Amino acid sequence: MNNPPFATVNDAQIESEELRRFREEWKAEVKRRKGAAIDHADTESEDTGPSDWSSAGVTSFNDVFSASASASSSGLATSLTSEPPTPSTSFHVSTAPALSQDSNLAVSIYREAVVHEQRGELEEALYLYRSAFRREPDVDRLYEREEMLGTIIAQQIASASSPKKAKALDPLMTPKVVLEGSGSTMDELSKKLENTLSVQDLKSSVPRTEHGALASRGLDSILHNFPQELVFEPEDEEESAPLKLLPDEMIVHILKILDPNSLERFASVNRKARVVSLDVSVWRKLVKETYKPPQIPVSPDGSSFLEYLSQQYLYDYRRLYIEHPRIRLDGVYIAVCHYIRPGLSENSWVNVNHLITYHRYLRFFPNGQVISLLTNEEQPPAHVIPLLKPTLRGLKGLFYGNWHLTGNNIVLSNLIDASSRSLTHVDFSSPTLVADLLGRNTVPLATGASSSESSHNHHAHSHGHGHSHSHSDDSSLPTVRYIFTMNLTLLSRPMGRWNKMDIVSYDSLNLETGEASPVALKHERPFWFSKVRSYSLS
Repeated sequence: MNNPPFATVNDAQIESEELRRFREEWKAEVKRRKGAAIDHADTESEDTGPSDWSSAGVTSFNDVFSASASASSSGLATSLTSEPPTPSTSFHVSTAPALSQDSNLAVSIYREAVVHEQRGELEEALYLYRSAFRREPDVDRLYEREEMLGTIIAQQIASASSPKKAKALDPLMTPKVVLEGSGSTMDELSKKLENTLSVQDLKSSVPRTEHGALASRGLDSILHNFPQELVFEPEDEEESAPLKLLPDEMIVHILKILDPNSLERFASVNRKARVVSLDVSVWRKLVKETYKPPQIPVSPDGSSFLEYLSQQYLYDYRRLYIEHPRIRLDGVYIAVCHYIRPGLSENSWVNVNHLITYHRYLRFFPNGQVISLLTNEEQPPAHVIPLLKPTLRGLKGLFYGNWHLTGNNIVLSNLIDASSRSLTHVDFSSPTLVADLLGRNTVPLATGASSSESSHNHHAHSHGHGHSHSHSDDSSLPTVRYIFTMNLTLLSRPMGRWNKMDIVSYDSLNLETGEASPVALKHERPFWFSKVRSYSLS
């Protein structure tokens, strides 16, 4: 048998003696306060009635605190970042001594340390924990008491802010705060506990309005620390600031003319510019001009889908513009693709490989039209981008079609090969032309067509698609046999840019048989957005 170490037994005896002495002192204090609480309850029995307290089982706040203190003294591990327990019965807050200035400062430092620990900033948290315990050895108990009271106050505030929810709650489960002795009111107690984490979390969950705009939570926390009176100040004190002479209404009117990038650059000038740029009318105008079909789906019942989006984002139009997917119309999406092709060498000891580069272009128009173009390395982007207009004709790999956006899924439908000579006279500027062309002019090929006519009318799609596009000899109504459909996913790197597209699928559809076949894509890369100043938005 192994004999237990004597040092451990002696330490345990010393610890048990201290624990017993602490419990006796604490029980005496609890009995004294219970007697005062019972006397006070007897004086109010005529108003409240004995049945209200007998069924609820009145519990003193100090009893709850003593239970947690005894648990921690007995060696139970507790987390410093864990939230205080929510009381299930009514609490009877007795006359707790007010915190001294040093204790209050220690609790504030301890609370800041808890926040740093929750964020994962352990080095800062450890430094603050040490500083708090140097000022007050029992700061952890004082912090737990303050957070418990803050939880009760937060529940009272939540109940008052939502009366319907407060009525639905069981009155026995709703905590009641009864102040004794000191005569403190609920407002005075709320002011003392307004810095607790429970009350701060409740306040942060309620959005705040700045200059008529509903700011996001992250930005709202910054604006909260701004001074009330903001002005435009020159960088050099000896110079004047003409912008300070303009009223805010005039500045807001000017900001409505700017594009989003210029608007955010102006907002980064100083705090006054940031607050003025958050005016709700500026971002509402921008959202209404941007989010309309085909950027957003059309509601079946005819209602406005933009109104539904505004409700989802709590009418925070700036946040809606940043976070909700949208296709950029002020530029072109380009995919730069590479692959290696083995070459021929006269020397058997030398292997020759060719790096082949080709580009895919997608330009979207506000009317729902899209241009898709596939080019090789002989045509650089600087030469191709100015040509991406509805009047473009004759380039191999040129397609016209329609697009619509649902969530972050983009569908390019009715892609028709426009590189054929028979389509040079067709005006693709109308978004409904492609649909009309498919609906009116899609007929089977004539069985008596000669091989020469067939070879003349077939145009193979490049890069291994393996499908031909035949058009009839009718100069006014060409016949289309195949169309293509592309599905893409819209992404944003970083947030708010919406500058990346990944190809999900690429299919060809035989209009004669209705058979859809996937197109084999190799060496494909995602599309990245590139802004083009010459592209004007109509």
